Amino acid sequence: METILTAPILQWFSDNHSWIQIIPLVCGITYMTLQIFQHKWMWYFSILTSIAALTVAVTNLNDGTWAPLWAQVALNAYLIVIAIIGIIRWRKFDQESGGKIHVVHLTKQRLLMTFCTIAVLTPVLSFILSKTSDPMPVLDAASLVFSIVAAWLLSQSHAEQYFYWIIANTLIVSVYATQEKWLMAIMYSLYIVTCVIGFMNWKKNGVVVE
Repeated sequence: METILTAPILQWFSDNHSWIQIIPLVCGITYMTLQIFQHKWMWYFSILTSIAALTVAVTNLNDGTWAPLWAQVALNAYLIVIAIIGIIRWRKFDQESGGKIHVVHLTKQRLLMTFCTIAVLTPVLSFILSKTSDPMPVLDAASLVFSIVAAWLLSQSHAEQYFYWIIANTLIVSVYATQEKWLMAIMYSLYIVTCVIGFMNWKKNGVVVE
C-alpha cells in the first residue's frame, strides 16, 4: 500500500523511469545475444535484467496512483530463480555436448504439460490480477504464463522455448506500450528478433543431449 513515506520514492522512480529502463534494456540485449550462442554468462545477465525490470514494474504509476504490474513483478522474480536453476542444469549439458550448443528433445508428454499449464493458469491469474491495481490483468497474466513456460523450457535446453518467448514478448510489448514504457517495449521487441535468430542457430548448430 502506498504511504506518506513510500509516495516520494515511487514518484522518484516514476520521474526517472526513462533512464532506469536503460539498465534492463542494455542487460536484456546482452542476455539475448548470449542466449543465441548459448553462452553460460547469459544467466547472470538474465538475473541483472530481471532485477532491473522488476524495479520498473513494481514502481509503476498510473495517473499518479501506484499501479504495479504485478504479473511482471512475479515474472521477473521467477526468472531470477530460473536463472539459478539454469546455471546448475546447464553445467551437465555442457559436459555432455563438449561445450557446444546443447539441445534436449521436447517429448510429447512435456509439450502437453505446457499446453495444460497455459490453459489453466491464464484465466486463473487473469481473475486474480483483476482484483488488484494491475491496469492490464488479462494481457499481463497471459504474458506471465507464456514466460513461465518459456523460461522453464529454456532452463531444460529445449529449442522450442523460443516459440513461447515470441508469444510472451509480443504480449509484454503491448503491456509496456500501453503504459508508455517505451524503452521496455523496445527491449522486448528486440527480444522477438533475437528469438528468431536464436532458434535458427540452436537448430542448425545444436548437439542433441539427454
